[in-house]
Amino acid sequence: MANIDLATGASKSLKKTIDEVMNFLGNQETQPTSGLRDFLNEKLADLAERWYRRGFNRGHRESAQQLAKGKVPKILTCDATREFFKGGKRKVNLKSTLKGE
Repeated sequence: MANIDLATGASKSLKKTIDEVMNFLGNQETQPTSGLRDFLNEKLADLAERWYRRGFNRGHRESAQQLAKGKVPKILTCDATREFFKGGKRKVNLKSTLKGE
């Protein structure tokens, strides 16, 4: 009986965490009834990718401020492969555009 209670508690905890991550991402996708850990890992990777993209753009803007004019391209693109979550490598197409600089 204790194992069932632990499994139920773990499932509720995973579902709550998935809800919070999906709300932050603005994702309305329906949660699966099984494979919650894999689903959570996928959503965490989505979250990490989102922040990685923001960091790429921010780095581009910071570089533009530090370097002499004309040395940083207005549009910077890069294809990168990153492992945002253990065992989950993703190819990320990055693009950053400087505005008004």
